Amino acid sequence: MIYSPSRLETYRQCPQKFKFTYIDQVPSSLEGVEAFMGSRVHEALYQLYLNLRFCKKMSLEELLSYYEEIWEKEWHGDIQIVRDEMTPDEYRALGEKCLVDYYRRYAPFDQTRTLGLEHPVQFALDPDGKYSMKGFIDRLSQPKDGVIWIHDYKTKGFFPTQQDLDQDRQLAYYQMAIQQLWPETKEVELIWHYLIFDQEFHSRRTRADLDALREETITLIQEIETTTDFPVKQSALCSWCEYRALCPLFRHQYETAALSKNEYMSEEGVFLVERLAALQSEEARIKGEVEKVKEALLAYARKKGVEVLFSKTHKVRIKVYDNIRFQGKSDPGRAALERAIKEAGKWEEVSSLDVYALSKLLLNGTWGADLAERIKKFGKSEKSPWIKVFPRDDQR
Repeated sequence: MIYSPSRLETYRQCPQKFKFTYIDQVPSSLEGVEAFMGSRVHEALYQLYLNLRFCKKMSLEELLSYYEEIWEKEWHGDIQIVRDEMTPDEYRALGEKCLVDYYRRYAPFDQTRTLGLEHPVQFALDPDGKYSMKGFIDRLSQPKDGVIWIHDYKTKGFFPTQQDLDQDRQLAYYQMAIQQLWPETKEVELIWHYLIFDQEFHSRRTRADLDALREETITLIQEIETTTDFPVKQSALCSWCEYRALCPLFRHQYETAALSKNEYMSEEGVFLVERLAALQSEEARIKGEVEKVKEALLAYARKKGVEVLFSKTHKVRIKVYDNIRFQGKSDPGRAALERAIKEAGKWEEVSSLDVYALSKLLLNGTWGADLAERIKKFGKSEKSPWIKVFPRDDQR
């Protein structure tokens, strides 16, 4: 399999979505309006520079007319708008603003020589060519001999920090490609055009940066090609995912959405969720009542000067003992407390193994494979359920 930056990023963001998209190849006609708008803006800029290649400069009016034309032509009924407060026309206008700002900033577009548009690249990550990548560079340009600029257009509403850009993988991959395809290149500059903000950002990668990314990527590809487990990774991106109706996190919601009211309330999963929510609410109420009764029992026992109280079928023993309450794990001052005990040489007398933390460290690979395998022999691997009731997102 030849990988692309977007394919690898999909796996990083959500292995389950990667499986739906690239392994199961589940077709989906859904498209987020943000992605649709971004594609049309990219196409308009492609057309702008394509015409310039043939010495034809589009006017701003011609560029916007072309954008409107392809917007209308490509619009379809499966475009989803997650933000209810936004309309298709407002997204169209946002894309138009991106083009207006870009045109006014860079006209007459003669800062550099354009070498490629939507330029396809394919390159190897290792000397044997076992691991390969491919992609498309929005625009390649040359400000002077021996120097290549890699341009990427972004229509995201996210304003990046310099650290975000310096850690970006996509354009770093493309730099690898450029240096393999044109080894005589002396300098490569990575440039992002964040069109919504009318901002241009730059970054560079050293040989050491690229070597580290190459090794990281090969390790990731090896993980992808050997794993049989593609877990769901929930994030803010879930709202824009085209596979929500298949995803274990949301499938039941979609399966029950079309049911009638009677069918919905009698559906087993719905019934069990409502039952658990009701029981936990009752449990919380009962716990509160229990604490109130205990306080009343303590007050009564003190008033009567007794330690045991009786009913016809039960008795309650009441005992008050000395205790010292210390700060919790995350409280300020806890570190100083632990340090004082360790300095006194008494830590082993009061410390105990946190088996939950141990399990988490072993499973997430923090301790490394060799140590993890040695420690795992003392335990037993199992699947532990975790069940908790939350308000639905649309009920918060």
